[in-house]
Amino acid sequence: MKNNQEHKKRKFLKKLVNKYRFTILNENKQEENAHRFSIRPLSILMSLMFLFLLVVVVLYLIVVYTPVGSLIPGYINKRTKEELISNNIRIDSLTYEVAKQDRYIANVRAIINGDVSLDSIKNSPQHMTIDSIDVESSGIEKEFAKEWEEREQYNLTSQATNVNEIQSLNLFRPAQGEIVRAFDINEGHYGVDIAEVPDESIRAVHDGTVVMSDFTANDGHTIVIQHRENLISVYRNCYRLMKNIGDKVVKGEAIGTFSNRKGEKNKKSDKRFLHFEIWHRGKPLDPNTYIAF
Repeated sequence: MKNNQEHKKRKFLKKLVNKYRFTILNENKQEENAHRFSIRPLSILMSLMFLFLLVVVVLYLIVVYTPVGSLIPGYINKRTKEELISNNIRIDSLTYEVAKQDRYIANVRAIINGDVSLDSIKNSPQHMTIDSIDVESSGIEKEFAKEWEEREQYNLTSQATNVNEIQSLNLFRPAQGEIVRAFDINEGHYGVDIAEVPDESIRAVHDGTVVMSDFTANDGHTIVIQHRENLISVYRNCYRLMKNIGDKVVKGEAIGTFSNRKGEKNKKSDKRFLHFEIWHRGKPLDPNTYIAF
């Protein structure tokens, strides 16, 4: 049985390899014409396979790189897919903006109709102070705070400040203006208040990285810069901030402004001022000692 199958297989392969001659015969004269050609079945099979692959490749190129593909139901080419994604993003953004605008109009309409009192804005969380938030410490936090205070109580090295480190930095003046309130650690005033000079910018005292740039309820717009030698400079009560968290600044670069126009006054006082602080290794320093105002 096995020999019979092998014999059939060899016979089939032999038929594919054998060469066959095709002759054109004139039936009227029973003569053969001179047009003769020979061919192998294997050659015909390979030619058909090559032709099939060629047709598949041509059709693929036509569908992908020509507009013909858009006529095929359910087919989406790369360009159409990118346009659909872009349009979905735009629609989502427009939906968000329209919803935000609708909420704004609804709030204004409610205020006009008297449904919402203007005084209720004072209860907004934006105007809450830290002192008004009562959060009870957990037992773990209390235990950690007690342990840390006992450990650091007699650690003089952690509170020591190397004056030479600060003086070698040659700090830049944060703003032009007269000092209206000096540094007084006994009264809890850990910096100096510099009176406003119209159209004057607030500048970084030295190279560093912005570690805080935000609005606070007690001190208005505040920006904090981390410098080398464990030095931190704090600028409070700014009108506008020009830097964000993570930005690199250089000495003398503008980081904020006092006011938006000449002669503007602070709503809380007769004159606007900048509250400026310097901290070194967790200890407040008198800026007037290290900066020529």
